[in-house]
Amino acid sequence: MPLGIILGAFVILCVVYTWATPPLEASDELWHFGMVDWIADTGQLPVQQPGTKTAYEQEGSQPPLYYLISALLVSGIDRSDFNELTHANPHAVAGVPGYVGNKNLVLHDTPHPALQGSILAVYVIRLFSMLCGCVTITAIYLAARALDLWQPVLPILAAALTAFNPMFLFISSSINNDNLVTALNSLVIWQMVVMIRQERLSTRRSLVIAVLVTLASLTKLSGLVLVPFVGLAALWVFIRPQLYAVKNSKIEKPRLEWRGLLTFVLLLGGIWVIFAGWWYLRNVTLYGELFGTQMMVAVAGPRLEKFTLQTLVDEFQGFRFAYWALFGAVNIMTFRWFYDVMDVLTVLIVLGLLTGGILIWRKRAGWLSPENRHQLDKCAIFLLLTLIVLAGTISVAAWTSQTYASQGRLLFPFNAAISILGAAGLITIGRFWLRPTIGRMLNASVYYGFVVIMALFALVVPFASIVPAYATPQPVDQLPDGVRSVYARFGDVVLIGYVVPDQRYFPGDHLPVTVYWQVLEPSTTDYSLYLHATLDDGTVIGKVDSFPGAGRLRTSTWQAGAIYADTYAIPLDIASEGVSRLRIQVGWWDYVSRALVEAVDQTDQPLASVMLNTGGFAPKGTVRHVEDGVQLEPIRFGNEAELVAYQLEDDLLRLEWRSLEMFPADYTVFVQALDANNHVSAQGDAPPTLPTRYWLAGETFVTQHPLKSDQPILTGSYKVILGWYNPTDSTRLAVASPDNAYVLPVLFAVS
Repeated sequence: MPLGIILGAFVILCVVYTWATPPLEASDELWHFGMVDWIADTGQLPVQQPGTKTAYEQEGSQPPLYYLISALLVSGIDRSDFNELTHANPHAVAGVPGYVGNKNLVLHDTPHPALQGSILAVYVIRLFSMLCGCVTITAIYLAARALDLWQPVLPILAAALTAFNPMFLFISSSINNDNLVTALNSLVIWQMVVMIRQERLSTRRSLVIAVLVTLASLTKLSGLVLVPFVGLAALWVFIRPQLYAVKNSKIEKPRLEWRGLLTFVLLLGGIWVIFAGWWYLRNVTLYGELFGTQMMVAVAGPRLEKFTLQTLVDEFQGFRFAYWALFGAVNIMTFRWFYDVMDVLTVLIVLGLLTGGILIWRKRAGWLSPENRHQLDKCAIFLLLTLIVLAGTISVAAWTSQTYASQGRLLFPFNAAISILGAAGLITIGRFWLRPTIGRMLNASVYYGFVVIMALFALVVPFASIVPAYATPQPVDQLPDGVRSVYARFGDVVLIGYVVPDQRYFPGDHLPVTVYWQVLEPSTTDYSLYLHATLDDGTVIGKVDSFPGAGRLRTSTWQAGAIYADTYAIPLDIASEGVSRLRIQVGWWDYVSRALVEAVDQTDQPLASVMLNTGGFAPKGTVRHVEDGVQLEPIRFGNEAELVAYQLEDDLLRLEWRSLEMFPADYTVFVQALDANNHVSAQGDAPPTLPTRYWLAGETFVTQHPLKSDQPILTGSYKVILGWYNPTDSTRLAVASPDNAYVLPVLFAVS
């Protein structure tokens, strides 16, 4: 009954996840389906050629069982429209979860197309993947139950840790050969546990394990990882009676069952050679290697930098995120706090397992007594499960060292071991902290409540995190309040407004912007939008190139007369040292021809560029000095700033200012050269490159003031005065000088 409830909830959740994820958008699904389509069309396995673009890419190097079964399932479906469905989004950003928009690898007119042609084939294979997921959960439940430990909590909790993991649900609802190898490996682990709990090696069970291992290794190379541990399990069953006899002299030493061990080895090796060996021999013949991994790396792309322990540490965050919830093309995260909770959960599991290991070690004196032999079997099982997880982790790390594949989901083929150990660790923590006086039912109810919470959270995730990433933007009736008006027409579309938070931005920030487009007519070409964050000197410190709707809406599908809100977040260069106003340059271009679309104003006059005012940009704690300047006792201007140094070189005056507190508005520095009659002979008013309302207390900035005049300046020396004023009302910041104009202790000399 508990297993049925878990499976029922799992299937419902899988349906939700497969609905939330558009076809061909799940992790590597595009290439997995391409592999299926190739086999179904040709009846042959592909031969990999590095540098040759194919529909299956690196997946063409994978063992073929999953693809052969899938090809058989969709062979009767017309998939002639496959190429039409795989128009790539040229601006897709894969593998970068923090990037806003362009999560979709391919272009969709709708996230939920009609169930026909290749789309129908995709969902048929996804159903097959769901079935594999059900097999995995069932095997985990049965393996945990076979341990005969902490019933019924252990099997329920172990199955739930896999069934309600959002990432496992996501992969189980997609086309991915991980689903079949995970199911087969889980069955192998279940049978391995049952074999250890039995008294002897049976031919029937040896045959089942041999078949399962063969099928797993014909699905993915991670199926081979279990082979040595299955062998260790068989060896344990073989020598266990001898261990008991050595410890207990009164027990007659039993005969070694060589026949059972030999049968196991022959079945495992023979069946593998007959039914799986051909594929590995094919690799040797075609590529000169047994596993085909080097060819797969050549197609997928090798890791360019040296792989070190520090690399593992640097990529560990993404690795663990991808075990729990990293959707799409490894570019969609869920709630940030969820990963922290899972980190805490993992720590608790490890502490629980260590606690259990210590308690078992303290009782080691009675391990080999006849009455404790079943306990020793359980210890052997937990040790083997631990070794499987370690070996699986090492195998993933080894693969990651060759190519960019730091994804925790690659551990799913070992989920049976991971989930059973995880459940055991949590139960041990519960038994350790929840004193026996609290009661067994309360203890069990805590775990059942945890299972329910996991299932409910897994239900929320697709609606909160996946669906919005692919939802097609809908037109708005009118511009909302607070939108800044602007007009720039690009062919058949007009930029009529934008919204940007007016603030100071720092290196590494993301600049949020929403632009509003009014469509005159749908275009016949799918144009790309560019948004460049620029400084006053023209330096581009961040940019976004995208189809509108953050990659989800093509201009050829726009509705005439509609207004669309288009939202982005421009990543700003983390290394930029610029200090300036910040603006956004907006434009359109044709991705194929690279031609720009001309912008015109309301009178159809060409616009050299379309620039949107956004705010200011400078590193935190900006400090700029006047080189070789004359230092001053700080001269205070109001409560906002003080002059600390200056340099007058020919007709250029540089001033160094220290900010005391935030300015109430944008002020301008005035500089005047006065003759003997206090008439202005030259002037150099200029605002700072970073408007003063973005200055922070404690920062220093430099302003530059060329002293110029419309009339020739007579030879002589001139007094220089300076100060700050508000351009909107001409009010000056107070300084201890007449007219709030400080007299600089240097003369401006003209020869």
